[in-house]
Amino acid sequence: MRFGVFLIMLLVLMGCSFNSPSGTVSDNDTDVNVSIFKDVEPDWIEHHYLSDNMDRGNHDYYDQVLVIDPSLEPSSYTRGDIVFFSNSTNDKMISRIIALPGEKISISEGQIYINNQKLDTFYGKAHRLGLDKDSYFPAMDKAGVDYDKKGMLDYVFEFNQNELELADNEYYVVSDDWFRGTKQILKQDEIIGEVLGYQYGYNN
Repeated sequence: MRFGVFLIMLLVLMGCSFNSPSGTVSDNDTDVNVSIFKDVEPDWIEHHYLSDNMDRGNHDYYDQVLVIDPSLEPSSYTRGDIVFFSNSTNDKMISRIIALPGEKISISEGQIYINNQKLDTFYGKAHRLGLDKDSYFPAMDKAGVDYDKKGMLDYVFEFNQNELELADNEYYVVSDDWFRGTKQILKQDEIIGEVLGYQYGYNN
């Protein structure tokens, strides 16, 4: 009898371990490097971009002619994609998709969580100029730069966002440079297209 009870408990525990989440959401497909296009398709959009909100330490996307594909179906967008849209003041902006329709997104001390699982990828936590918390402050101190350390902690590296559940037509997007950009919900019909990369020969 005891052996039977033990066996049942063991099977239950094994089943729990098989069904338990890994604890992380990963993205092995998105490339940190930016593609450069010599040939641009007739239906693609070209846009001269002058914001530094996607700077990862190399002035990424700033003062470049972006190549944008407006033809993708909303269901084609995936986590890590950079999208082109108009903000509330009708300025054209770009940001990276972090959370997909129907998902829950939260941020705890600069770390993004998707459905309560850690987003484990290069864009999964707070960065400033391509540096994370452990690299940014030593670099600033070594350079002797006068800056608001508490402000950087509160607004960037220890930023918190209560959990939000996205509707079926919503994405959550974040700029690669958390200090220079925004974190916001975008509806599908607000997205103009996917940023594929830069046009060759302009400032690159």
